[in-house]
Amino acid sequence: MELYLSLSAYGGVSTREALTVFWQAGIRHIELAIGPRPDALAVQAIEEFGQQGIVFRAHHAFVWSERHYPLNLAQPQDWKYFQRLTDYLASISITAYSVHGGNFSKTTERDQAYTIFVENIHYLHQLCQERGIVLGVETMYPTPPVSDVENLLDNASELAQFCQDSPQLKIVVDLAHLNIWHDKSLVTQNQWLGLPTERLLEIHISDNDGRQDIHSRITPHTWWIPHITQFPVGVPLVLESRLNRLPVSVVQQEYERIAALIVSL
Repeated sequence: MELYLSLSAYGGVSTREALTVFWQAGIRHIELAIGPRPDALAVQAIEEFGQQGIVFRAHHAFVWSERHYPLNLAQPQDWKYFQRLTDYLASISITAYSVHGGNFSKTTERDQAYTIFVENIHYLHQLCQERGIVLGVETMYPTPPVSDVENLLDNASELAQFCQDSPQLKIVVDLAHLNIWHDKSLVTQNQWLGLPTERLLEIHISDNDGRQDIHSRITPHTWWIPHITQFPVGVPLVLESRLNRLPVSVVQQEYERIAALIVSL
């Protein structure tokens, strides 16, 4: 079972700094993600570590330039940017890319936002397919009541509808997000782990308090630990627990702890 460490776990520093810490910790499977500071040298750092043997995947609005593009697929998009983005992914031999469903203002009709999202994701899928990249869409979570926006794919029924509307797309199951669902139950949560293996792109793992997506560390009390034997064999896992600015030794210990947890899968 491959365990990737997300760059979102080590935010607030440059891409090179984060990759250096992961490399020194002996980590060779990394998911590019939002978290590091945007900078003009990110592309060079990614290329150099790739040449040293790092295997990359990419997630959502990952950092790859000094300008950060606010990726929201529930709104109209600049498709020239996505053409450049997918060209870049192909140029560095990344074959797996995942995105969020996007969010929309509470003054907007949810059906309208969903329609825009489906149109966008189908076009992005076409761009990825032309470049040999497999695209996945992540399960999201409900925003707090005080928020001005809502996330798409933040509940089981809408996610099931999306799976029906877009059978050609893979799903990224974020187990921490499922812990925040309003309609959560062990049956509901576990059914997404029960998707056919060929329908899953990857599984994101971290923990939270059941209210906010705080990316805390996994403990024996994390909801999915008793169900770890149900994880589908061969689907990559991505660790997203926050390790910001911790020393190499701590990052290595945490990664190895989680790797040992899943080694029997």
